[in-house]
Amino acid sequence: MDSALNRVRRVINQCDVLIEVVDARFPTRSKRLERMVRRRGKKLLLVTNKVDLVREEVQGIPFSAKTGRGKRELMRELERLADGEIRVGVIGRPNVGKSSLINALRGRKVARTSARAGFTRGEQWIRLSPKIMLVDSPGVITWSDEEELLLEDALDVDKARDPVSAALKLFSRHPEVLKKLGLKGGEEALEEFARKTGKLKKGGEPNVKEAARMIIRRWQRGDFHKPKNK
Repeated sequence: MDSALNRVRRVINQCDVLIEVVDARFPTRSKRLERMVRRRGKKLLLVTNKVDLVREEVQGIPFSAKTGRGKRELMRELERLADGEIRVGVIGRPNVGKSSLINALRGRKVARTSARAGFTRGEQWIRLSPKIMLVDSPGVITWSDEEELLLEDALDVDKARDPVSAALKLFSRHPEVLKKLGLKGGEEALEEFARKTGKLKKGGEPNVKEAARMIIRRWQRGDFHKPKNK
């Protein structure tokens, strides 16, 4: 984690403008990153990616790497900030869609992308226009709140120590998930889901941990998100 944070510090130091990317489903901003940017006197743009997965209004520039929404608005804002050549950095938690955003801006696949959190490695400089150079940086991850990281799709559920707590938080925030699964609330919901899906320990005891992992995986895939009305 320290090496990733050091790389992000280096990107912030090298750039004039920083784009902080957040996931529209759980748009948690990194106050630590924002303080680092402002202390160095750099400009900060907030981009909320994956807006195709939510109905609510979002902060910053609404963006969808999947549909291309927000691309023109973001490029216009970067051109407006460009006084001569500027260097732009992309920062944020893992798996919020930083590399996908870069690919959408460039118009072709230039930054490696993966559905697994933390895939991007190192830094890649890309020229977006005669005035704009863009760098993709590794995401910054804070291990202090595993539940939030799982729900933000910033942590691989197979690496989670306590997926049960994350699943219960998901039920609390999004009761529609329970409805879609045909479950009642509380930890009993995980026991019921484990029985329904055959996730049982020896002796027939419900394996609530594996049941929680299954539900979190489906959440991270977007199975429970309704498409926006057209």
